[in-house]
Amino acid sequence: MTPVSPTAEKVAEVIRSAIVSGELPGGAAVTEKWASERFSISRLTVREVLQSLIAEGYLARRPYHSAHVREFSETEMHDILGARELLEGYAATRSVNAAEKDRQRLRDALAAYLAAMDGEDVAEAARRHRALHVALVGMAGNERLVRQEEQLMIDSSMMVAVIDARRDDVQKMKRVHTQLVDAFLDGDQQLAAQLVREHLHMVDKAAVEELAGRR
Repeated sequence: MTPVSPTAEKVAEVIRSAIVSGELPGGAAVTEKWASERFSISRLTVREVLQSLIAEGYLARRPYHSAHVREFSETEMHDILGARELLEGYAATRSVNAAEKDRQRLRDALAAYLAAMDGEDVAEAARRHRALHVALVGMAGNERLVRQEEQLMIDSSMMVAVIDARRDDVQKMKRVHTQLVDAFLDGDQQLAAQLVREHLHMVDKAAVEELAGRR
């Protein structure tokens, strides 16, 4: 992902927080004119902000339309999380044979995730969460699967961030991900696959509840 300027990142963080808090609901338009006037920034910087948030999965844009806050149907949420379960479950069965470089990548990803979860930077926590799950799939030693997981994590990042913000479960999420990583690193294929299923089913349930609460 192309780095953005400090000003663009500050504005992007305000918009992310507004999306996660519900101030900007799903489907809300985020136009260049609105952002330029609200934050007193140039249209060029606005475009940088919007491109960043689209790349991160917080916004979407159809051709010839303004950007808008992403919305997820129940079917789309099930599809994304189901695809992640297939990839991460497969990686769980291959983790016993993982190369040391992939094992170290996973250790580093967990440490960065735990540190980010203790902070207040929503964007950083989301990035570290994505990197952790990508590193889980990396334990399979298949770069094509890693690229698929990267896209799925981008697709689900805003949905997961909203769920996390609605629930006081930071410590639980830290514990769940630590247990998940430990099972992968220990090569405990059965436990790792079980924890993948349990974690993603929990996320799916929370996502459905969040969607129902918005109706």
